[in-house]
Amino acid sequence: YTKVVTQKRNDADKIYSIHKPFTRCIAKGKAHSQYEFGNKVGLITTANKGKKIILGIKAFLQTPYDGHTIEPLLEQMETGGQKLPKELLYDRGGRGKSEIKGVKIFIPSTPRKKDTAYQKQTKRKKFRTRAAIEPIIGHLKTDFRLAKNYFLGETGPQINALLAATAWNMKKMMELLKQKIIFLFYKIQIML
Repeated sequence: YTKVVTQKRNDADKIYSIHKPFTRCIAKGKAHSQYEFGNKVGLITTANKGKKIILGIKAFLQTPYDGHTIEPLLEQMETGGQKLPKELLYDRGGRGKSEIKGVKIFIPSTPRKKDTAYQKQTKRKKFRTRAAIEPIIGHLKTDFRLAKNYFLGETGPQINALLAATAWNMKKMMELLKQKIIFLFYKIQIML
């Protein structure tokens, strides 16, 4: 409590919440809401159109540079027995390394002059799939309670992130199962 009372405006390791002292101030860099309070969460999804499945999700107690969140996510995929992708599309915040653990990291940039029209088009398509992660993050925050963490302790944000990702994946799997059952039902009707 003395740290909360004596902390100054420009202190580095400030406490923003007494009951959750690991809460951090995250600079979003947007004009309408510059800051967000909570913990940073990184995630990796499949590149499939439509049913995107979350392959890795990790909550970070500190506020690491975005480029440093890729390696822990890839390590989580490895320890989970998943095959690492050949390439990973990341936003501009992940500048730095172009390859981690044999995975090529692509970041959107302006097309080079020597790129052909086909190369420009394929790059544009790739980065459009990266933009599809933003609605997933929004749904995880609103529909799957990623924005509110009710778990205590420093493991709480990680548990909350894993539960939100599990709920997302279960919903997508149930949608696929529903489609297969409907297809099977129509097929049986046609046979009768």
